[in-house]
Amino acid sequence: MDNTQLFSAVVQNKVKDGYRRAGISLAKGENVLPSITETQLKQLQADPRLVVTQTEQASLQNGGKGLSQHSPDDGSKSNLDGGVVPANLTVEQLKAKLTELGVEFKSDALKAELVGLLTTALKPKEGE
Repeated sequence: MDNTQLFSAVVQNKVKDGYRRAGISLAKGENVLPSITETQLKQLQADPRLVVTQTEQASLQNGGKGLSQHSPDDGSKSNLDGGVVPANLTVEQLKAKLTELGVEFKSDALKAELVGLLTTALKPKEGE
């Protein structure tokens, strides 16, 4: 099982709270899944009632625990702006922070897009 690749994904559930797929109970709306297997990812993608909006290979640098566990030395990479992880914020919180930083975004932007914009906006720029 050590060779199992893990992925992170953002899944939009259009059905109802508690909808289950791939052994995961999903809330209605957006679900951030930080550490799922390739099999689970394929099952989620195959379900027409779900929209997988973002996937990436999960980092296993923190002892194979997936993205939900953070080691003390990776705080600058995953925790932004005083320990807040953008993916843990609500859409309204993301929009408020982006507005505060002067970053433009579409009013109907998905959470995954807003998280990406905020992550980019909070990265230290060269020369700072």
